[in-house]
Amino acid sequence: MTRREARRHAFALVFQMLFHNDVTVETLAEAKKWYYDDLERPRPQGKNAEYVDRVVWGVYEKQVQIDSVIETFLRDWDLARISKVDLAAMRLCIYEMLCEPDVPLGVAVDEAVEMAKEYGTDDSQSFVNGVLGNVSREIKLKGRESLG
Repeated sequence: MTRREARRHAFALVFQMLFHNDVTVETLAEAKKWYYDDLERPRPQGKNAEYVDRVVWGVYEKQVQIDSVIETFLRDWDLARISKVDLAAMRLCIYEMLCEPDVPLGVAVDEAVEMAKEYGTDDSQSFVNGVLGNVSREIKLKGRESLG
């Protein structure tokens, strides 16, 4: 399994967590069971399994910070209006940009845009690209700490 495939698994789990009011070890375990066992998807192994767990929990633990970053770069838009697909893609990407230094910023943005394009609406690709492109530029100019 490639990192791209592992990222897709993480995206699906981050998306599922948007439907839970209280994310716990148990709700994540239920989401994983449904996603992997009930849908008969291959489970990530080794580094990829660690990546999926780290990113999903990281997005959950840093959700307030991540959402604040998203809100900073929205223009005449409200976080509550963002589709769940777009929000999951942006949360995952921003987590990677802030907390996964081995992931190049451009790769994180490109992957999020591709997921939005594949799973979102006709407008998702340009919306996600616009917000995340601005986040990426800010990080390049001022560093990751500027958004923390």
